[in-house]
Amino acid sequence: MAFGSGRERLTPYAYSTLTQVLAQISLRLDDPNNVRWSTAELTLYLQEALRTWQSLTGYWRNRFVFNLVLDETFYDLAQLTGSPVSYSITDAYLLSEMLYHLIEPQIAGGSYVGTDMFSAADFTNALQNRRNQFLEETGMVLTVADSMTWPSPGQGRAPLPDSTIDIRRAAWASQVTGLYSTVWRSSEFGARAFSPSWATSPADPPSEYSIAAEPPVSLQLIPPPLNPGAIELLTVNAGANLNPLAGVLLGIPDNLSWVVKWGALADLLGKEGQAHDPDRQKYCEQRWREGIQIARIHTSVVNTLLNGVQVFTNALNSLDAFLPNWQNDANGPPVDAALASWNMFVVHPAPDSNGPYSVALDVVQNAPVPVLPGDFIQVGREELDVIVDYCVHLADFKEGGGEFLNTTGYYDNMLRLAGVYNERLHAAVDFEDAMGSRAIRDESLVPRRVPVEQGG
Repeated sequence: MAFGSGRERLTPYAYSTLTQVLAQISLRLDDPNNVRWSTAELTLYLQEALRTWQSLTGYWRNRFVFNLVLDETFYDLAQLTGSPVSYSITDAYLLSEMLYHLIEPQIAGGSYVGTDMFSAADFTNALQNRRNQFLEETGMVLTVADSMTWPSPGQGRAPLPDSTIDIRRAAWASQVTGLYSTVWRSSEFGARAFSPSWATSPADPPSEYSIAAEPPVSLQLIPPPLNPGAIELLTVNAGANLNPLAGVLLGIPDNLSWVVKWGALADLLGKEGQAHDPDRQKYCEQRWREGIQIARIHTSVVNTLLNGVQVFTNALNSLDAFLPNWQNDANGPPVDAALASWNMFVVHPAPDSNGPYSVALDVVQNAPVPVLPGDFIQVGREELDVIVDYCVHLADFKEGGGEFLNTTGYYDNMLRLAGVYNERLHAAVDFEDAMGSRAIRDESLVPRRVPVEQGG
């Protein structure tokens, strides 16, 4: 679906180009002629360093303007034309960096021609498994599933697509009244406490759903629907099948693509045989786990304007709770905005035909990465040194052993300065915590994960 869009231009830093920074990294590696590390390889490391820096700090923010669509309430920010948080990282991109890390030949003619330590299937499986695990553990990418017609009135359970990982919201669309109603999550145990005969007393609309006693990827409506209708779901889904020899979008935030890379490397270096490398495997797994924790607090929208008027960015659950029939309100100029996750933006009411209506979002954007030799590196002079440090650390990964592990302090340098930047921002910005938590507010109200008490 096409959307009108606009993006404000960043005021650029213009003091150090890609070529100049690559030269700095090469000198730090004592490889000024790029014999051991090519400029193509070092460019990938610099790009990863900038994305990692962005995931740690939210350093680059930008305004994104787009027009709303008639009758449309849900908008996937990563899919909008011109979006500064769109997906651009493919499995082929990560594969190229991994091949450099493992001193394997780059893809040639669409074929993997590497050593017998790894097969093409090893890379594909590692990337796909960790990408799907990332989606499950973070729950940050949501999809509005096409409304699924319920099999029949009176039937309580129905299967879901096998790509469904998690259900984050449900709404019933009655075919009799044409109205939507929120279906709240519950369980058979809770339903029995308040309505003992619910299972044999169909009603319209169903008020709750459960996954507590059901088989995998299936749903129980409580009570069963009395009349025909459809269920609209907001879900976490498994991603597309990957094919790194061709190039498939990962479907996760660009700024966090490095997390999947480290997870996949942990799998590859943990396999038995000549590829087994316990020290680097442990390091990669640690980076994966750190990345998952960073992803779980990663944000997108920090400020919202509807038709030029600033509005509060609600959680979708708050909209459901305080305006329970909001999806049934007559179309008009949108006055409310909400986030359900990092990517899922919602407006109320649905736009009418008197538009166009515009939205301006201040977002934590994809890191601007250099591609051409003359591209300027978009960080301040005070931060560039730790970015170079981290690039040296990434480059030394393929050296392995003590030589690599001795460079972990360079990674620590970047972490420390990222902490300093965050402390400065926290001190300088009133309500910085509130502005920076909009994308995870819905999950705090409707938790996806609750620690299980030991022995409970």
